[in-house]
Amino acid sequence: MFHRKKESATGWFVGAMAIMAVLTSCFDGQGDGALNLLTYNAADGVRSLDPAQATDLETLWIVDQMYEGLLEFDDDLGVVPALADRWSVSEDGLTYAFGLRPGVQFHDGSPLTAQDVVLSFNRMLNSANALPGRWVLNGVAEENGVRAVGVDSVEVRLNAPNPVFASLLATPQASILRGGGAGAELQSEEVGSGPFVLKGWLPETAMVLHRFEGYWKQDAQGRALPLLDGVRIEFNREEGGEMLGFRQGRYDFVSAPRAEWMKVFFDGAGAWRPDWEGRFVRHSVPFLKTDYIGILVDSASCADLGLSPLDARIRHAMSMAIDRTLLIRELRAGGASAPLGFVPTGMPGFGPNDRPRHPSLRHDPDAARALLAEVGVGTAPPLSRLSVGVLGTKPSTAELAAALQHIWAEFGIDVDIDVAPSGIDAERVANSEVPLFRKSWLADYPDAENFLGLFDSGRWTPDGPNYTRFSDSAVDSLLQRAAKLPNGPERMGVLRAVEVRVLDGMPVIPLWHDDVVHLVSRQWQGWKVTAHNRLDLRHVERMPSGTP
Repeated sequence: MFHRKKESATGWFVGAMAIMAVLTSCFDGQGDGALNLLTYNAADGVRSLDPAQATDLETLWIVDQMYEGLLEFDDDLGVVPALADRWSVSEDGLTYAFGLRPGVQFHDGSPLTAQDVVLSFNRMLNSANALPGRWVLNGVAEENGVRAVGVDSVEVRLNAPNPVFASLLATPQASILRGGGAGAELQSEEVGSGPFVLKGWLPETAMVLHRFEGYWKQDAQGRALPLLDGVRIEFNREEGGEMLGFRQGRYDFVSAPRAEWMKVFFDGAGAWRPDWEGRFVRHSVPFLKTDYIGILVDSASCADLGLSPLDARIRHAMSMAIDRTLLIRELRAGGASAPLGFVPTGMPGFGPNDRPRHPSLRHDPDAARALLAEVGVGTAPPLSRLSVGVLGTKPSTAELAAALQHIWAEFGIDVDIDVAPSGIDAERVANSEVPLFRKSWLADYPDAENFLGLFDSGRWTPDGPNYTRFSDSAVDSLLQRAAKLPNGPERMGVLRAVEVRVLDGMPVIPLWHDDVVHLVSRQWQGWKVTAHNRLDLRHVERMPSGTP
């Protein structure tokens, strides 16, 4: 581990480039100019290379390069075969049978077998391991739920039909590890079968991935994938350092640029400004992602912090006090949309024609003040100000926290802000150590249950993603009902009822749904962008020399 003092963005690059010269020397002594080597920055770093512990976007991107599962999503978010080249479901919906793709090998050259799948899934299912990704296998039978049928076939048995189970197996958390990862050091050993293999990692500094020569997939022209020689990821956390590197050509793409940089690149109509036109390509689609403020609502968890849970009327008032249109314009440069509910509007069954905006997601200052007055909160006697404790955030979202602090103060609600490094911020949210927190949830699979499952009382953190520790028997019952229904209008209606019930309780304050925005250097082709913002680099390659 390398430690460094606070430096300027330019100074960081000098040191980082020296270290990266060492890492990239792994490429058979070739210079960068001779390589099909893509470089980008991951400002939040990478916390783990264990797919079952991947919970943030930048870590998921790395996992996508190094590992694969039985199934994957295509460009339209349909489920298609990956390590399994065929699969079927029994008539009762309880048994999934998979045939493994012949010729697949792990990064160390060992062949993929059914036993690798069994061990990988059993590792996830073992509650003693307390893996955050265990939720993707919820519902698998405890006794012999996963079994090998010969060397190249696997059966997975469920306790009850699950209409989204195939989608769950296409998530990064359901990746298959050599030997199930038993006895391996997942931060360094080659136990994946993905298109790239780890060749160097200096935490907090940089990482280098090499092309895996034994990868099984080809493109439509019959070329072996991936087309890149490698990927270089830097962990530049300096304010403005990522954009400086992008402008200087050190980084080949950036994702979700800050609002001030979007205004540098684009005019008010969204067109490239003259200084940038022709240098980069903008790839953008609506993102299946929700940014929100979470509120710890469990009495015992709040008591551990010396607090009482906020009255639901206060939570609703805090939501109605927010002018989301203004926030989106100022903090997202217009590259987001105001929420109708918690589930993004791009999700099937949850578009503008499927549901009205929840009343508490409207900007209604008068209604907010009236609700607060009911509980004695306000800015003037006989009402009194209320301190609601700490709002935890990471550096990249500190500006949002400050904006919310200012908004709520005008309504008599005082919030303290505690900014912590990304890893620490995520850990304290998972451990229920802050009463309010900024969080985002993005689709692991394209179904509304993926978002609404955050409110299942059986998924309380740290064993699941219910970070607010919300519990409502009606929500649990509706989720269980939806799980037994086939996809269709009835199931969508039940899930919409779940969303209404959750927002009536308001354990979360939805803020906006982002767009996926990738700005990519024009020298690269084959770039893909999808609504769940996975990073598929298998088809990316440098444009031929002389291409305009």
